[in-house]
Amino acid sequence: MILWLRAHWVPILLGTATIVGLLGGLAWAIRPRTEAETARLARRELQEAVRQLDLFLQTYPTAPDEAQGALQRARSAFDQAAGHLALTRPVEVRQLQADFQRLQDRTAGRAAPEEVLLLARRLQEALQRFLEAE
Repeated sequence: MILWLRAHWVPILLGTATIVGLLGGLAWAIRPRTEAETARLARRELQEAVRQLDLFLQTYPTAPDEAQGALQRARSAFDQAAGHLALTRPVEVRQLQADFQRLQDRTAGRAAPEEVLLLARRLQEALQRFLEAE
């Protein structure tokens, strides 16, 4: 047994270090986040929602089906940020969620492009104002 340990000490040491590193990384990933960190993450998600809505506005007039992906990504980004934002501004978050739903309903129902684009611009402006206030 001792001869076996002498012959394999390097792989054993590397394996132990790897396990310790993985456990440390897992502990870091599941740690509670600070208020500043969640605010920074929420801000980044809001910025992504604004960018995706901009892409939606550019794409929708010529390719409504392809624009759906940008709208879905914008909604997903906003939903990621909504948990943090609802702590301080729950009424505005609920309104923005309703606006996203209304826009998704209009695009799914093939509403007139002018109506859809107007709703999307208003939503993008509201998100931008929300972002500037944060």
